[in-house]
Amino acid sequence: MVYIKRVELSHFKSFGGTTSVPFLPGFTVVSGPNGSGKSNILDALLFCLGLATSKGMRAERLPDLINNNNSNNRNASEASVSVTFDLSDLAEVGIQELSSSEESQENNNGHHPITSNEWTVTRRLRVTKAGTYSSTFYINGEPCNATELHEQLNRLRIYPEGYNVVLQGDVTRIITMNSRERREIIDELAGVAEFDRKIEKTKDTLESVRDREERYQLIEQELQRSLERLASDRIKAEKYKKLKLSIQEKQQWETILIWRSLQEKEQQLQTQIASGESEKVKLGEQLNEIAVQISQVSSECDRLNSCVKALGEDEQLSVASQLATQKAKRHQLQQRQQELETQTQQIQTNRDRANSESEQYRQTQVRVTQEKNQLERETIPYLIEQRNQAQETLQKSREQANAIAEASEAWVQEQTALSRKISYLQQTLNPQRTEYAKLSERHNQLQKPLKNKVSACKSPNKNLLPSKPTSLTYLPKILLLKNAFKP
Repeated sequence: MVYIKRVELSHFKSFGGTTSVPFLPGFTVVSGPNGSGKSNILDALLFCLGLATSKGMRAERLPDLINNNNSNNRNASEASVSVTFDLSDLAEVGIQELSSSEESQENNNGHHPITSNEWTVTRRLRVTKAGTYSSTFYINGEPCNATELHEQLNRLRIYPEGYNVVLQGDVTRIITMNSRERREIIDELAGVAEFDRKIEKTKDTLESVRDREERYQLIEQELQRSLERLASDRIKAEKYKKLKLSIQEKQQWETILIWRSLQEKEQQLQTQIASGESEKVKLGEQLNEIAVQISQVSSECDRLNSCVKALGEDEQLSVASQLATQKAKRHQLQQRQQELETQTQQIQTNRDRANSESEQYRQTQVRVTQEKNQLERETIPYLIEQRNQAQETLQKSREQANAIAEASEAWVQEQTALSRKISYLQQTLNPQRTEYAKLSERHNQLQKPLKNKVSACKSPNKNLLPSKPTSLTYLPKILLLKNAFKP
């Protein structure tokens, strides 16, 4: 049998100091007058083992159990009770079984198994100046909670609702109770009540499980309905996923088609650039020929200008005809120059359009490159190599366009030089026009005596006719020279 070996009280109710009450084998009786504190020992047992509330220990609150008369701590007061059990009467097998059961639950309650013949339970109650208090249980010096303590006490057949401790009035109540209540006491002492409590607890657990089962069935039905609703959503989601993949694939193909169309445009631009290059070469050759012709005409005009002053009347007619011919050629050259300027403007417009198309192609290529970077893991790997080739081709096209621009600038410079030569020819013709004006004035001066002579020839006096008709032969030459110098 397990029995209490010793009880130690410290500042508990009427015990001001630390008092140890031994319980020897057999019966131990504590006697004394009323109010000496005999019942406080029993209250200490209930307090230490947690078998009763504060009212069961004849106190309103737990702090009322502390004796503050001899307390030296000003900030807090404390009371403690320790109960030591003697387990020497238990059979060796019983101790081993109890120890093995405690070892199996060591991870749950955190206590060491019973390996000795003594087992000590301690409870400390501490109250601060603020009025708060704390209660702590200890088993063999290790802290624990009330649940763990009651689990250990259950192994020793000590229950809070049992009759391990008989209080005042319990004997009278047992005598006056009915047969059913006595049967409950007998069952409690025999250990049958523990099984009844477990059965009741199991029934309560079964009821709670049934309630949970019904609740879970309702949840299952609701989830089944939700599953049916979600099935259609799943079909829609799968359809959406397939459509999304199809759209992505079509977008990739669209990107490839755009890239191929850009390649075709690039080839067309290259063809246009090549044709412009050939046309530029032809125009350059024509400009060179025109420049040669202009230089020849200029030299011829210079020669004619020098000859006009030195030649006589007979040669002036040929010079005038040559000047008229040169004037017609100059007019043709001017027309040709205008045509060349128009062609130059067209070439410049084509070049600007080619540059703009090249810029658009570059921007489109940048966009395609960005799309390719976004879809790099999903698109065709050979697009990278083709993109590099397109960039090289574009670079070549830019170089060709730059060469065309440089050639066009050279052509413009040549046109400027040609214009300067034409202005120089015009400046050279200005003295000839001045000479023409002088000749016209001389013609007018000579025409007056000529008219007089003609009128004299018409008169009957034939002696007035000149012996040599020099003036009549000179007149047509002056008229022809006048017509040649008209602008």
